[in-house]
Amino acid sequence: MKARRLLKRMYQGVCFLLLGAGVAVLSIALETGTATPTALALTVADCRVCHTSGNNVERHHNLIATKGLDCLDCHKMVLDPVSNTYVFAPFRDCTDCHSTSVHYDKHGFYIANWQTQSGVTPGTAPLWTQIMTFSLVNPAMNQYQVCYKCHSYNAFGSAPTGVSPVVSRSGIKLTDQAMEFNPNNRSAHPIQVPLNSQTGSYAPKALRSNQMTLAWTNVGTQTMKCSDCHAAPPSGSTGATKFLLKGPRTYWPYNRNGRLWTLNDVRGNTNSWSTDLFCVNCHPIYSGGTWKNNVHDDGDHLEGSYTIGGIRHNGIPCVSCHVEVPHGYRYSRLIGYDTDPAPYATIQSNGTKAQALKGFRKASSPFNYDEGNCYSTVGACDEHDSRSMTYDW
Repeated sequence: MKARRLLKRMYQGVCFLLLGAGVAVLSIALETGTATPTALALTVADCRVCHTSGNNVERHHNLIATKGLDCLDCHKMVLDPVSNTYVFAPFRDCTDCHSTSVHYDKHGFYIANWQTQSGVTPGTAPLWTQIMTFSLVNPAMNQYQVCYKCHSYNAFGSAPTGVSPVVSRSGIKLTDQAMEFNPNNRSAHPIQVPLNSQTGSYAPKALRSNQMTLAWTNVGTQTMKCSDCHAAPPSGSTGATKFLLKGPRTYWPYNRNGRLWTLNDVRGNTNSWSTDLFCVNCHPIYSGGTWKNNVHDDGDHLEGSYTIGGIRHNGIPCVSCHVEVPHGYRYSRLIGYDTDPAPYATIQSNGTKAQALKGFRKASSPFNYDEGNCYSTVGACDEHDSRSMTYDW
């Protein structure tokens, strides 16, 4: 057995030399006097010659011990056109083995039992940069650590824009949540750190208390859990739960009539915004006859007709300024630019983006915004068509 393993590694060495030279090698066989040619596939023992960490096994559900799999069952080899050598593909497609519907339905179990599950703690990275280092923690100390096992580079590999190749059951590409909640970003919901500890944000970091519902009394110093916004998929779920949103309000970014939410919905008290709009679960937006910032209160934003990307809207859509996936982002106050990829940018029915901004700068207070805080070249936003300050990048 030892002689066979030694011979196999010798042949594998030749194989990888040939692969490194760009030669297509399908298999190498070992001829013996008593057996037919046998393919010399790499096994876990071969991989562990270089990869000695036991964490590799634990992070992948112990597939080697329980399922009889080998490393190359999941880690494919591809030709790198730059170096002209064969390398291991960093992306692992979970759906090769896992049914998307079955895994989707397990979210309820993960939410209810996260304290008994293992998780991963992310390393650090600069502003809007994918975090590529993770440490196993078992059991998880925070709920987000369980989510990061699958919703980050830890599972789906390289996604430099934050958008992964993995398509969810809702038909959208999953995004890197560890990248989104990175404390070095300009804005993020307080999943990893409180808003006052969001190092990438500049003052004022937190919202004011009157911009939050009564459940959030320590704005700036408290954190939240993923399950504050997300819930298990209900039986027979509809478009209202596209992002597994938690109620009582679950419609985002479209209302129940299939139209993008606009500020005119709020001003005109239409489309059941106060009982349907997801953001209102935590952000009053408009209550007691007053708006919570002067941007939303601006009369121009409340007018009845805006055309963006060839689509006419009854008021300015929320996602013309804000990202559709509002976990955290590179710009302040979860603002999005027209250069952003989907699903951060909302793609309209004609294929154009709903995003209108090219620049944004956070004001010193919620009621101190001026036209110069935003920059846009969209015709509907002609009052913001000149650069007047340094914008977030």
